[in-house]
Amino acid sequence: MATLARLHEQGFIDLIARLSRRSRVRPIIGIGDDAASLALPPRSRTLFTTDLLTEGIHFRSRTTPGLLLGRKALSVNLSDIAAMGGAPHACVVSVGFPRRTRAAYAADVALGLVQQARRFGVTIVGGDTCASRSLTLSVALLGLVERGGAVRRSGARKGDGLFVSGHLGGSTAGLALLRRGARLGDGMRLTGLRLTPGLRRHAAAAVRRHLDPTPRVLFGRALGLTGLATSMIDLSDGLTPDLQRLCHASGAGAIVEEAAIPIDPAARALMKRRRAIEAALIGGEDYELLFTARMEHETLIARVARRLRLPVARIGEILPRRDGIRVLNREGRYRPLPRGGFEHFRISRPRH
Repeated sequence: MATLARLHEQGFIDLIARLSRRSRVRPIIGIGDDAASLALPPRSRTLFTTDLLTEGIHFRSRTTPGLLLGRKALSVNLSDIAAMGGAPHACVVSVGFPRRTRAAYAADVALGLVQQARRFGVTIVGGDTCASRSLTLSVALLGLVERGGAVRRSGARKGDGLFVSGHLGGSTAGLALLRRGARLGDGMRLTGLRLTPGLRRHAAAAVRRHLDPTPRVLFGRALGLTGLATSMIDLSDGLTPDLQRLCHASGAGAIVEEAAIPIDPAARALMKRRRAIEAALIGGEDYELLFTARMEHETLIARVARRLRLPVARIGEILPRRDGIRVLNREGRYRPLPRGGFEHFRISRPRH
């Protein structure tokens, strides 16, 4: 079995450079020097974000194909740029590999990174590699936005509608299946579980939802360019904690209508109803966009979403801060927002 000793550090860097030759953005100085040099468009503002994925906390390599790990490492950063209404531009990638890592797995990680970069018009302009005790990937992504065009968390106001893209809870359902032994094999076919054909289809969708999330870059960009979103955040840690962050930044409260939350079809099929609702509220890693907008703009938002073939639902309303954040359940009763969502420094079960 060939390990990274054969590929070595420069070999991984050269592989990234070779795969990235057809990038849309051409840096003045790219991979091969001590630092990259970029020419940025005039009259634009720079967005800059970074995310770290660590084995045992964010993923396990035995359950995550290298190709999908590479894609996800960039996707979680793309989601941040989408939440600001920006356009992704260029990134650097740092990877720490255990010395026992198979060369083929490392090559798949590189391919996944480059595939996702091409898909979203990002150029990989540099980075670093090192030996480490656990597999770690860190991507720092540069995005661009017009002057005054960045959508922040702090713009929500009383009377705004609360909206979410896509469906929630699918990633949590996928993670539960991985813990039960599900795997994605060759051709991304689901293996490891005995299921009926109907449940197998939902299970495969849920596992892919977890391992290969789709960042809502085009939709976030459309909301930013049109000025429809008054505030926005991406759902990485769960609807509950991320809504709390948005409301805290805006100095606002909110009401969430439980019946309006768009629960992922796979979560509905694979989980009991109450567990599926919980997954949608506190599950995390859906990487959808939670945003606010004036109520009178709901029709325009629906029109933009239809053009992008992306479902969008209004799930509540922004309230004055003194009213707090509450959930209106299906029985018409109010309850506090449930506690939960992932917190890195809380002593609890790791995400994976």
